[in-house]
Amino acid sequence: MAIIGKIRKRSGLLIILIGVAIAGFILQDAVRSTKGFKNKKLGVINGTDITYTEFERKYDEQVDQIKQQQRKENLTSQEMYQVRQTVWGQMVNEILMNKEYDELSIEVCQEEMNDMFYGKFLHQFILQNFTNPKTGQVDRQRIIQIINGFEQMKPEEQKQWKSIEEYIKNDRIHSKYNNLISKAYYLPKAFAKRAYETQNDNVKCRLVSVNYNTISDSTIKLDDKDYQAFYDEHKNEFEQEASRDIDYVMFEVLPSKDDFEATTKQVNQVYTDFQTADKVAEFVNSNSDTRYDSMFVKKGVLPLKIDSAVFNAGVGTFVAPYLDNGIYKMAKLIDVQMRPDSMKARHILISFQGAYNAAESVKRTKEEAKKIADSLRLVVQKDTARFMPIAQASSDDPSAKENKGDLGWFADQQMIPSFNDAVAKGKVGETVVVESPFGYHVINILAKKVPEKKVRVALISRALQASNQTYKNVFAQANKFASENTTVEQFEASIKKQGLNKRTAEYVQPTADNIPGIENARELVRWSFNEETKKNDVAKQVFEFDNKFVVAVVKEVREKGIASLEQVKPRLEYVVKRDKKAAMLIEKMNTALTSTKDLYQLAAKFNTQVDTVGNLNFAGYNLGRKGYEPEVIGTIFSMKKAAVSKAIKGNTGVYIVTLDEIIKAPAAVDYTMVRMQMQGMYQQRLNEINKIIQDKAKIEDNRLFFF
Repeated sequence: MAIIGKIRKRSGLLIILIGVAIAGFILQDAVRSTKGFKNKKLGVINGTDITYTEFERKYDEQVDQIKQQQRKENLTSQEMYQVRQTVWGQMVNEILMNKEYDELSIEVCQEEMNDMFYGKFLHQFILQNFTNPKTGQVDRQRIIQIINGFEQMKPEEQKQWKSIEEYIKNDRIHSKYNNLISKAYYLPKAFAKRAYETQNDNVKCRLVSVNYNTISDSTIKLDDKDYQAFYDEHKNEFEQEASRDIDYVMFEVLPSKDDFEATTKQVNQVYTDFQTADKVAEFVNSNSDTRYDSMFVKKGVLPLKIDSAVFNAGVGTFVAPYLDNGIYKMAKLIDVQMRPDSMKARHILISFQGAYNAAESVKRTKEEAKKIADSLRLVVQKDTARFMPIAQASSDDPSAKENKGDLGWFADQQMIPSFNDAVAKGKVGETVVVESPFGYHVINILAKKVPEKKVRVALISRALQASNQTYKNVFAQANKFASENTTVEQFEASIKKQGLNKRTAEYVQPTADNIPGIENARELVRWSFNEETKKNDVAKQVFEFDNKFVVAVVKEVREKGIASLEQVKPRLEYVVKRDKKAAMLIEKMNTALTSTKDLYQLAAKFNTQVDTVGNLNFAGYNLGRKGYEPEVIGTIFSMKKAAVSKAIKGNTGVYIVTLDEIIKAPAAVDYTMVRMQMQGMYQQRLNEINKIIQDKAKIEDNRLFFF
């Protein structure tokens, strides 16, 4: 099952059972919540439930997959948060799109599946994973063997193959859906003609404009009716998602003077013991925050102070403890060598029974392997031209079938130590035999970079950390602040009085994981969205995040839907004043039009000038140097030649326009290019289909109650 193994490395899926700790966390939150969530689903999408169990199963699969792909034991809290977001999006999309597929009766039959796996129209996944790089041909017979031998596969291999089948099937359904929509687009000739004219017809016009800034803001008095009128007219523009504004104070736990003195004393004792330690590696691992590293490094890699000390000293030299950005560091020079930065070699591996990664077919003993390796060394030493054919035919390294044993250039210490040292110490052109956990290697040294000075250093690092007592002291300080400031007025006054640094997180979403200065801030976010938490509520509890204690207040509560006038009012002053100025200018300019329609007389009356705009295009956005004025442009293209408009409200001022000339585009016989352009624009919008469907869906998102 070599192919299965290859695919597993790329995207293996293993289910991890949900931990008791998570279950406990959920139970604890249910008690805290007013209504609890024991009867809630994680989500409801157009009447279809997303259960917590199913979500966690998919989440665990994704986490396990990422761990395998990135070769990690654990993910960071931020990575886990991103996985939860991704899984939620996938499940919502799957529910909504499956409904679309069902309503349109889009499906994939078994004949199509066979065709994509080993037929005429192979799926891209099959082409990528089952193509022989030498021949460029897809191994269809191998695919058929896997399918026919499905029942004989291991359970994890069956699961992996099923996931491949599901992926290919879903991809095919999605392609059918997109093709159905894209092929449904048709542009009649009359529409194509209109689009062509819109893009190519031009006009020449003159205009008079009076900017809004000619009226001082101080002369415009607004009342509630003005704001209400604007709000009522533009209400649909104030659609919003649920969010919160949070003000908070952080009490950071930093090492105290006593902590500094205690850590310094400990570090000095470690340094004393370090100078007499016999087993340096073990001592480092027992006393350092970082493990012993036996690598040789060149100049410039080590911390600056240690680097400058050891490269001009003899073996055994110590670097005394010093504080570097909150971390104590000390070091001992273990060894100095002249080593090449990179090397080139080829090898023949002769493994033996019991060697690491040896094939089951290898039955030779260790002694027999050594004899074969020694014999091969003598053969290739006499005639190096025979090395590659022998490697291809006899090496137990699977890659030798392709590379004939040639490893190319590799960095110093990239290979296992015995192999690496043999190449580093040997002479170019020499063939040597060396043992490793994999077996015996017949190595032909091909080239080496010029050796340079490298050092092996035992480095001990100790972070300066706060003690438990310091944690208690800072918590007591935060708790005192919280207990004494239970209203927003007290909260603000105490911050000012004590000279504390208040932070603000605006428009915090229910699913937010981080806020400024705080990672994994879910506990604080969830409190701010609790049904009992109202605007201007100060948290009764002190929140703890790593080395920070936080006291917070909710300064604004926004619910999903149309924002209230009170919430949007602070940002409406400019546009409401602008509209009031527009009304004043429109009245004056329309009055002026009753006595004259001559633009130059109007310009003189309003102390402005007449501007000429040529080659104005309806498909454009800018009205010459006046900038973005779509309302004015639309009016111009609805006018007749020589007509003079009434006053038009624009973005920067009020306009009066006259249309001087209409420049028609040359008549087109063929609108193919226009149709292709319009269809291309339409097809680009296919990427928005999922979002449009989600926007129209009824989605109940209860994740806030769970995590």
